[in-house]
Amino acid sequence: MKLLHIADLHAGKRLYERVNRNEDLSYALEQVVRICKEEDVELLLIAGDVFDKKSPDFESQGMVLEFLAELNSMRLHTLLIAGNHDSYDFMKIYKNLRKLANIHVFDRPTKHISETIFEYKDLKVACLPYPDERVITHLHEEKERSYAEKVAKYMKALAQEVKDARYRILLSHLMLDKALITGSELPSTVGPYYAVRVDTIPEEFHYAALGHVHRNQRVEGAVPKVYYSGSLYQIDFSERGMDKFVNLVVLENGLVRVIPLVLSLKRQLVDIKLGEEEDIERALAPFADKDVLVRVQMRVSMKDTSYNLKKELVHRILGDKLAKLEIEPVDGGELAKTEGEEFNLLWLYGEFHKQRYGSEPTKELAELFVKLMDRVSHEAGQA
Repeated sequence: MKLLHIADLHAGKRLYERVNRNEDLSYALEQVVRICKEEDVELLLIAGDVFDKKSPDFESQGMVLEFLAELNSMRLHTLLIAGNHDSYDFMKIYKNLRKLANIHVFDRPTKHISETIFEYKDLKVACLPYPDERVITHLHEEKERSYAEKVAKYMKALAQEVKDARYRILLSHLMLDKALITGSELPSTVGPYYAVRVDTIPEEFHYAALGHVHRNQRVEGAVPKVYYSGSLYQIDFSERGMDKFVNLVVLENGLVRVIPLVLSLKRQLVDIKLGEEEDIERALAPFADKDVLVRVQMRVSMKDTSYNLKKELVHRILGDKLAKLEIEPVDGGELAKTEGEEFNLLWLYGEFHKQRYGSEPTKELAELFVKLMDRVSHEAGQA
């Protein structure tokens, strides 16, 4: 039996609130469909963050539904869980697809463990959508335990539910302590407070199909084979130069074999730094005809009378391939920020604390700030 493990589609993603990435995702999903056909995949595992926003736009919803419909026409089963970017309530609507197609959606953790299990032939898949702290606490009513302990206990209960199957898989969206992140993951969910120990993944599982971390990798330190498939395209510039994969999982003779398959990219992300005296046209012209999105960092003097002409030249050469133009003054002042730039709120809080109190925030304060950010994010998604 062959399964395909993918994650972190982030449909509706925009770079700096301007550049729509659905073109890149659509290109990747076409390859996923082709792989499913060529490899005779029977089960597709989608490990969360289907959408980039908790209230996705219509274009993104339409693209995802078209993708799911095409998979269903191939008569394979699709398992889909919610990630931290997905709204529990929005994903709950998608659960109704099972009445029409072989599409099985798990929107949130539940105390009814049997409802989280998908069974197919001699395989059982235990599904753990992104475990929001309040949901896990409510399920176990053990507020004194840490987040990681609650998740570990829940995974143990899942393992007991599938222990009689020949093949046992965990499908989840979470952060492991030994995972290598890229920097594009949501900052409020990758700190130490939300990191789950990899050695708490129960040994009853043969394979853990994970989402959340955007780098394809096997995470060592557990008895099962624990893999992040990674994002399907370069989400932002922290992922530039990074190859993208899906994981083909082969179940045969009681064993599990994992084969990462590389995806081609619609548009590579490229960083270019321009010096004050650099020939802009010569530096940028080679990228004008390539499938790229470019972030340009240009050093200029604010006294340079050709300052505006240089900016216009960058826009003229790159056109819609220009994702962002940063201006770095060489004669004082701070780096100019373009519209829509995303800030690391935890870092900003640290800077505020140093200026206000003359020291870094304590670990306890940082953890509390992360919890508050996650709660605000979750509440916004449920509104």
